[in-house]
Amino acid sequence: MSQQQTKLQQLCQYLATSMAPAVKANDIDAWQERGQLIISGEDLGLGSFLIGKWKYTAVIAIERLPHRRIDPYNLLAMVAAWLIEHNPERDNYGLADPDFDIDPISKDNTTVLIDVELIDDIELVQDELGPILFMGNRYRVAVAETNIAESVDIRNKGAA
Repeated sequence: MSQQQTKLQQLCQYLATSMAPAVKANDIDAWQERGQLIISGEDLGLGSFLIGKWKYTAVIAIERLPHRRIDPYNLLAMVAAWLIEHNPERDNYGLADPDFDIDPISKDNTTVLIDVELIDDIELVQDELGPILFMGNRYRVAVAETNIAESVDIRNKGAA
């Protein structure tokens, strides 16, 4: 895959893993609504750019949630824990807290709809065959390479 998973895909995978086997993966569906492209153009170095951020409302539908086997507060805590750990820029972009709609379908099961605002980076890396022409070069959407210094050498010019 040429692009990292979206935050929505990551959150759904986390929920499916956390609630298995009580909730089956095919009982979780998700989609994006009401998106906004926040244009950036930030040069990330090494021939890559943060071209923008995709801010959207994610809708996660969990069918047949066995609320007698899974404490609904555990689901609330799972969503909160994932957002705190994996979407730290929520406050910077004014992302709203999640909304939950719970609809009982039987004495043992409910359908849960979760509306949560998420934001994904859209990064470009230089690629001669890439479909995106930007500033005279070709790019593709992918995770930009990041180099992190392991050490630094600081010298004071005034020291003897």
